[in-house]
Amino acid sequence: MPKDLYQIDGFEELQRKIKQLPDNVKKKEMLKVLGQVATPTVKAGRQQAPISKKKHVISGKRTRKLIEPGNLKKSIGKIRGKKGLGKENAVLYVGPRSKGRKNDGWYGMFVEYGTKKQNANPFMKKVYQQTKGKVTADAERKVARYIQKQIDKLG
Repeated sequence: MPKDLYQIDGFEELQRKIKQLPDNVKKKEMLKVLGQVATPTVKAGRQQAPISKKKHVISGKRTRKLIEPGNLKKSIGKIRGKKGLGKENAVLYVGPRSKGRKNDGWYGMFVEYGTKKQNANPFMKKVYQQTKGKVTADAERKVARYIQKQIDKLG
């Protein structure tokens, strides 16, 4: 079913003004909106994240690390996209964060997709299924509100 079309007075002028704004300003504003919209997904991800019953020792060629129960849950958050589309557009992911963090969730992909020795536990896929409709509707409303704010500034 198609959405209703709306006529917005001054939209062409707004469009011109928005195009004149520097790209980093537009990207910054969109990242704010995406950050607000992603919060329910982060909360759901932390609720769904599996928690181990015991501590695990990870050792490799260069490191030996102790992973506490609940570490993956604490590492779930918002990740700003910096490569690919994220270079030019506002891109925000939700998932286990890893770089430079106390709660390093680098092993989240092994939990999500499984390994030879471990079955998959697709907890983030479940979170996505739970929140996808709400996030999209929320984003639409907040972007519309931002555009309306810009229209009001034009006066």
